[in-house]
Order: sequence, then C-alpha cells, then structure tokens
Amino acid sequence: MTKLLRLKTLLILNALFLWSSILFAQVSVQEYYQSATGKTGSELKTALHNIIKGHTELPYTTKEAGDTYNVWEALEETDQDPNNANNVILIYTGRSIPKTDKSKNNQQDYWNREHIWAKSHGDFGTAEGPGTDIHALRPCDASVNSDRSNRFFDNGGTAHNEAKNCKFDDDDFTWEPRDAVKGDIARMIFYMAVRYDGEDGYPDLKMTDDLSFSKISDKTPVFGKLSVLKQWHKQDPVDDAEKTRNEKIYTIQNNRNPFIDHPEWVEEVWTTVVDTESPKITELSPKNNSNGVSVTANLVIKFNEDVKEGTGSVTIKRYDDDSVFETLTIPSPRLQYSSNQLLINSKAIYEEGVKYYVLIENGAITDASSNTFDGISGKDTWNFTATYTAPKLLGLNPEDDSNGVSIDTDLELTFDKDVQAGNGSIKVYNDGTEAMSILASDANFNGEIVTINLPNDLESATEYYILIDKDAFTSKHDVNFSGISSSSDWSFTTEIVTGIKDLYAKNIPSFYPNPATREIKLTNIDKVVSIHITNLTGRNIMEVKSPNTSISIGNLPKGMYFVTFISNDGNRITKKLLKR
Repeated sequence: MTKLLRLKTLLILNALFLWSSILFAQVSVQEYYQSATGKTGSELKTALHNIIKGHTELPYTTKEAGDTYNVWEALEETDQDPNNANNVILIYTGRSIPKTDKSKNNQQDYWNREHIWAKSHGDFGTAEGPGTDIHALRPCDASVNSDRSNRFFDNGGTAHNEAKNCKFDDDDFTWEPRDAVKGDIARMIFYMAVRYDGEDGYPDLKMTDDLSFSKISDKTPVFGKLSVLKQWHKQDPVDDAEKTRNEKIYTIQNNRNPFIDHPEWVEEVWTTVVDTESPKITELSPKNNSNGVSVTANLVIKFNEDVKEGTGSVTIKRYDDDSVFETLTIPSPRLQYSSNQLLINSKAIYEEGVKYYVLIENGAITDASSNTFDGISGKDTWNFTATYTAPKLLGLNPEDDSNGVSIDTDLELTFDKDVQAGNGSIKVYNDGTEAMSILASDANFNGEIVTINLPNDLESATEYYILIDKDAFTSKHDVNFSGISSSSDWSFTTEIVTGIKDLYAKNIPSFYPNPATREIKLTNIDKVVSIHITNLTGRNIMEVKSPNTSISIGNLPKGMYFVTFISNDGNRITKKLLKR
C-alpha cells in the first residue's frame, strides 16, 4: 500500500512539473514577443527584427574556441529523424539518411546543407549570419540541392527525376517543393526577410513577386515568389515537427522564428509593406547645374531603394541647341545598375565648356516590385557644364633623348589646342646648372605651336634638359599647362663640332661616324703612326700603333672621349668622340 502511494505521489509530482514547464514555456514565448504586441505592418516587422536579431552565430564548418556547434552539428539535432536518432530527414525528398553520410563534392545520395534563401541572392555566401542561420538551412540530398540551385520558389514545372514530388521550371528558373514542407519553406523565407535588413554589414533581404530576379547571375538581395509563399503558408500550416525544430534552434541559436510562433503575423507584415511606390531620386552626381565637370565624368543617379534595368533609353543633349550628344538604349554595358543607383558611362568625351542635360525615359528604371521610375523629361532637372582642360603636349623638337642636335637649335612645343603666354619661364640646364632662362612672353606663338629662340648657341657635344614652369603656357580659357618638372622628360645631346667642314679634307686625319657605337672608320692616316683615346679626365683608355682603316670601340663605356692622331712628323690633332 505504501509503495502504491509513493508511486501515485511521484506521478502527481511529475504531472505538476510537466504542467509548470509548459506554463513557463508559454509565458516565456509571450514575453519573448512582448515588444511586438499590438503592432502591425512596418512597425511589427521592425519590432520582430529587433527581437530576433543578435542571435548566436554559428560557424559554417570550422569551430573556434567558444563555439558549441557548427552548422553540420546543429542540423544533425534540428532535423533528426524522430524514428531513428542516427539519421536526418532531407528537406525535398523526405528521405531518412545517416547523419554520417555527409557529402563531399556533391556525392550522389549523400547530404549537404541547403540554403533555403539561396545565398547568391544577397551574395552572402557562407558568412556567419545569413550564411549560417539554421532557421533557413536544411539537410538536403546533394544532387537535388545542386539542381534546385538558386531558383525562386513557385508553382509548376516538370517533376524532378530524384525528388519526384518536387518540380522545376527552366523558363522562369523556379522550384516547387513537396507539399509537406511548402509552409515550412515559406516561413523560413519570411524569417530571413525580417531578420536581415541591412544592419551590421548584412544585406537587406526583401520579398518580391518579380521572377526576373530568379536567375543564376543576379545577386540582388530579393527572393520570392511572395504571393505563392503566402499561399503555401496557409496551405501547409505549422505542425508539431516544425514547432519542435523551432525550439531546438532556440536552444542552439537563441532566437525564434516569429512566423512559426505567430502564423497570423505573415499577413500583418506583408499585406501592409508591399511596395507600390515608384523609385525617387535622392542624389545626382554631378549635382544639377554643376560647372567644371570632367570631360570623362561618369554620371550617377541614386534612389531611395534598390533599382534594376527596365526598358527604354538614356539620352544626353546639348543644353543650348537641344542637339543629341549621345543616346544609350537598354540593354547597354554603359548603363550599370547596382543596388540603389544607375551609373551612366558615356562613350563620347564631353566637349569643353559645353552645357548638357540628361533625359531618362519612363520605365528605364524599375524597383524590385516592378514599380517604374517616372523618368526625367525636362532639361532643368539634371544639367551640367563640362570643364576646360589643360593643354597637353603632343610633340617636342628636338625630341626627347635625341643626339646630334644642332648647337644653334630652337626649341619647339606642339600642344593639342591653342595656347598663349603665361607668367612662367623656360629654363635650359647643363649638368644640373641653369644655362639660360627665357620668359614665356618672349616665345613665338602660332596657335598650337610654340617656338622658343634661344639667346645663345649651345655647347658642342653637351647634354641638356629643359624645365618649364607650370604657368608658362595657358589655354585661351586660362587653364595652365602642367609644365615640365623632371630632368628626364625633355633632354637631348648636341652635335660634336670639330671645326673641320670636310671630313675628307686633304692631309687632315679624321674618323666617322660620330657619334659611334661599335667602331670608327679612319681617313687620311697615311702619316699617322699612333692614335690615343682618352677620357675627359685625360686618362689614356686606348692606344693603337700603326693604325689600319678602323678601330673597334665596342668595349668602351658610353660617354665622351678625345681621339688624338700623332703623325710621323710629331704633329698632333685631337677631336671629340661620342660613344653611344
């Protein structure tokens, strides 16, 4: 009797404990959503976001110190087969598979981790946060996962050969899961659209009915099909298995899916926040009525929401006579849509000092809900004036690095436009020392060509470089030439002047060519008994006795040398040699 009484007492205590646990859990869930109570529409969406954000983020594969789970381990618990603790249930096939059969390289009939909100739509990959959130990750047959790819969810299509209760459509690029999990999938998508709204560097995930975003290359952070997912949410209500999974995730990740706990909130959120507004301009670059805009500037128009390509064209016209400068018709690689902006990359270069305005056809820009931008139809909404550019050098005379330049040369510069004298100078340097300076106002101007007459002849066989002040020359619109400030930009070496007009003058020893590279040819050396080659310091570099018709100088370093001819009567003749 005592034993029976103790058993009854134990049963009563267990029942009371179970009831108190259930009561506590109910109160806990109520408290969890307390700040959302009574709210609707966008206010409810914001309140739910603030409740479920800040959860424990799991690593996708590799755990570090402090991590209790990675995604593999978490899914082994959340999706465990209730009839076999060693297995998990696959989302699209419903097949039970050993937890240990994890796929490597998409092995057939093994399982991997399926992102229900395809990770490419938002470009978040497997980064901690949206890429590892187990509310929207499920075990999946690897080959089925690959076939589902990043398709939107929608009704219809062809039955899949392996997941036979699923369908796919290659025209709209969509996927229809089996009926038993349609509601589960819808609520996972709804969760993601509330949890990730652009904070903390995460993408701002949004819902849409526009299937044009359902393509492999589109990284826009939108997903759908919203209207169909709402139907599935009603068609496949929350069941006990989904509730159990939600509780397990709460234990692991420390946040809940509001649309499992409160299915009625789906209609509250997505009936009110459906976007019916056209995109509105928030910023123009360059700003309207700007001056001094670069002749190669890109034009950027920003909006209050993400935009995408529509149909139509963008036209740039000249303000004064309304003539067309350029028309870009969609699709065009020069019209680049990205997030909330359109970049217009004109192929042609703007004309200096010309005022332009931009026209955009209605429908050329749309948002994720296919609301069209009204366009720009007037010349005073977005106009700008191109700047005047600085004169550019097209040619130099003597050319840079030239040799054998006449000692009485003039300097000549050719620009890409007409120039006139500024306030600066042109300076001629020899071995770092200023040899002469000429005011730009003393130069001769002939439109694009400037001639500078040097007041003195240059020295023979000497290297010079020219520097020009940045304000020496200016365009007719007072934009200065940038000048020449480096000694390596315009340098040249003058000719060797020997004083002998005729290389073959009678009885005068000589040589050619000069400058020379590999050898020099000798002339009039009948009476020459030896030749000495010395450097500029007087050091004897080479001596040739009883010379023949040529001397090899290939081993001499580049530079200036003296060549001395010694005749049998003791006469000496010395000439300069430039070795290249």
